[in-house]
Amino acid sequence: MPRLFTYNEFENGSEKVRQYADKHSPVIICESTAERNKPFRVKVKIGKSVKHPNAPDHHYEYIQLWNLETLVGEIKLQRSSFGDLPVHIEAEFTIIPKTSLRLTALAYCNKHGLWQSEELFVPVTEE
Repeated sequence: MPRLFTYNEFENGSEKVRQYADKHSPVIICESTAERNKPFRVKVKIGKSVKHPNAPDHHYEYIQLWNLETLVGEIKLQRSSFGDLPVHIEAEFTIIPKTSLRLTALAYCNKHGLWQSEELFVPVTEE
């Protein structure tokens, strides 16, 4: 099992260490509530404020969105699609929730491993 890295492991480090963690950490962006059986959009962004390198030897290969232990979406990334400059990679997912969500994103950097977002609870309401 690969080790999972999170931003929280590095937040008390130096500025350089926090920037390293920032540019590798997936962040979930979505509305705070969802409606049952209605399309719900979720964006996953790599890095809060620091862009990630996008070089042949250092780039992201995929982003996954999980609801507890269920994989609800995965995007495979083609490095060449983003050019060669550092970038904030974003992926959008649309899901149809039946019950409240506990979302987590995973993203894999080919140089620094598997990174996990903070879990985000999204209550689902009736129409």
